[in-house]
Amino acid sequence: MDTVMKIKDIQSALEIFEDACIKHSEATEQGDYKTGNKYHSKIMKAIAFLKSENAITYLKDYLSSPFIGVRLWSACYWLPVNEQEGIRVLEEIVKSPGINSLTAETTLSEWKKGNLKF
Repeated sequence: MDTVMKIKDIQSALEIFEDACIKHSEATEQGDYKTGNKYHSKIMKAIAFLKSENAITYLKDYLSSPFIGVRLWSACYWLPVNEQEGIRVLEEIVKSPGINSLTAETTLSEWKKGNLKF
C-alpha cells in the first residue's frame, strides 16, 4: 500500500511532503518524469491532508530548507498564506542554477497573472 494513503497525522504528512519534494526535485533535474510524477502525487496527497487539518501554516518551517525542492513547493503553497514571503522565496530560487529556477520563475509569473490557485 502507498505510504501516502497511511497519513495519520500532521507530522507524518510533513515528513511525506519533505521527502517527496526532495525526490521530485531530483527526478526533475534528471529529466525522469515518471519518477517525478510519482512524487508529485505524494506531494499533492500530503498537501491535501495538511489542508484538511488546517495545517498549511506548518510549511513555514520548510521555506528555509536546505533542499531547493522543499523550498520551492513550500513557497508555492505559502503564497495564499503570506504572498510577500512566498514570492521572496521563489525569487531566491529563480537566481539559482538548474531547472528549479525555471519552475520558480514560471510559478511567479502565473501567480501574478492570477492563474494559480493553491
